[in-house]
Amino acid sequence: MANYNTYLVVLSYIVSVIGSFGALIAVREALKQKSGERGELVFAASLCLSVIGIWSMHFIGMLAFNMPAMNMNYNWWLTILSLLVCMGVVYIGLTFMAAAFSVGKVILAGIFIGVGVAAMHYTGMLAMKVQADMQWDWNIVAVSVGIAIAAAIVALWLAMHVKYIWQIIVSALVMGIAVCGMHYTGMMAVNFVHNPALPPIEAMDLGVVAFSIIVVAMDVIIMIIAMAVVGANRNQLVFNK
Repeated sequence: MANYNTYLVVLSYIVSVIGSFGALIAVREALKQKSGERGELVFAASLCLSVIGIWSMHFIGMLAFNMPAMNMNYNWWLTILSLLVCMGVVYIGLTFMAAAFSVGKVILAGIFIGVGVAAMHYTGMLAMKVQADMQWDWNIVAVSVGIAIAAAIVALWLAMHVKYIWQIIVSALVMGIAVCGMHYTGMMAVNFVHNPALPPIEAMDLGVVAFSIIVVAMDVIIMIIAMAVVGANRNQLVFNK
């Protein structure tokens, strides 16, 4: 019977909130600048949301998933591809929206990002190596894609309509729930049926993988903070209390 490591589930939510918080700040400030001066902050926002808020959350959540009767491992090429897909669609979506803000562009960018996030999630799922067949509930898959699109639209809308630091924190907490909701709904869409005809899978060292992902996430956070500080000093960013 599959189960989850509660501590890693909580950690996945915390990582998602951190990424969402950084992205909301960067997008909010980017949209205050002239169109030709938004590139650095849009890039920072896309890294926050894609690498930290979505991708790192996804794989910490995957590490939280445990099937005691079967070993799990990953195809790391597909894992890297899922990261690149996530980074690409988030950056393109944010760039599209930031070029000239409008409600219509927020919705279109949200749809684009949401579908891309779902593609990242299911590419990451296909990267799983397990001695089992995957059986999908396509209704739940559709619900998870809907959650991803709704979460992306809400994130972009919030970036334009929050003003105070406490509002950004609350928005990031809500975004963390939405991103995790998409991920764990997507996990509910698949059923693993053991197939002894498939080759056996060598178990991976979960501790090493979890530590590696956390270190990468923390490194990206440090980089994003540095970029945000540079942009904030240049543009005299001041938060209201």
